[in-house]
Amino acid sequence: MITHLQTPKFSVHSIIFILLAIAALCANTAFSQQEKHGDDHPDVTLNINTGLGMCDFDISPLLTQQEWARATKEVGNAIYLEPLAAAQPLGKGNWALNLENNSFHVDQESGAWNNTFHHPDSTHYLTGSSGRLSVPGIRFRMGISERWDAGIYYTSAKPFGANYGFLGFETKYVLLNDTEKGWAVAARASYAMDANIKDFNISSTGLEVLGSKKLFGVLMPYAGLATNWNHSREITSDVDLMNENSFALRGIVGLEFRWKFVNLGYECQIGDGMTQRSLKFGVVF
Repeated sequence: MITHLQTPKFSVHSIIFILLAIAALCANTAFSQQEKHGDDHPDVTLNINTGLGMCDFDISPLLTQQEWARATKEVGNAIYLEPLAAAQPLGKGNWALNLENNSFHVDQESGAWNNTFHHPDSTHYLTGSSGRLSVPGIRFRMGISERWDAGIYYTSAKPFGANYGFLGFETKYVLLNDTEKGWAVAARASYAMDANIKDFNISSTGLEVLGSKKLFGVLMPYAGLATNWNHSREITSDVDLMNENSFALRGIVGLEFRWKFVNLGYECQIGDGMTQRSLKFGVVF
């Protein structure tokens, strides 16, 4: 007798539990530098601006060209708009709205980070003892055709007392979508840039190839390779530095969950001295 795998049945209570668990994780790590200050931080001399509610991008006159080059590489790699989705398309007219959280390591003892930030007081460091900075955001995606998705991303620190934010755009084209066997391959391009940073402009342009496999009708593990080009220019009279550019290569692995209107995802990116983790929870229709 031939049996067929059926889509697992999930109760409303289990879905609510999953959403609350992920929401709690995001809330615990989101804008972690806002809550972390004290004696457990590196002994660095911070640039102070008492008018801030949290750490904010603000170039110090002490910033050197070498530090600016490193900042371009590391900040650019951090704002790169990760896919955080499998290769499978949404489908024409379908859309997804997600809350996301991206976590990455920051060497706050380096001039690349310390001299591009100001802080509310002398004990308010950029990150906690873990050295990881987490940034929440919101993303909207829509299926333009059966193979083409497009999306927009935004995050802002203004509600927390800082002026910076980031804006991103993406487009994905599905090269292969075998609905019978569950395989999909897609190419994606993205562009992310700063929003409201007064001392400099920075952007990250990304290209990647993703492959994924649909399992049990709801799970989509995926992997891919990506490259991004970062570009920056300072626009302040405090320093006189040349524009900087950098390239990065990274591997991506992740898992997406789509069931009815529920959309969850977790992703890890490794490469070029970076390790980033991202997660999302939201709805898909």
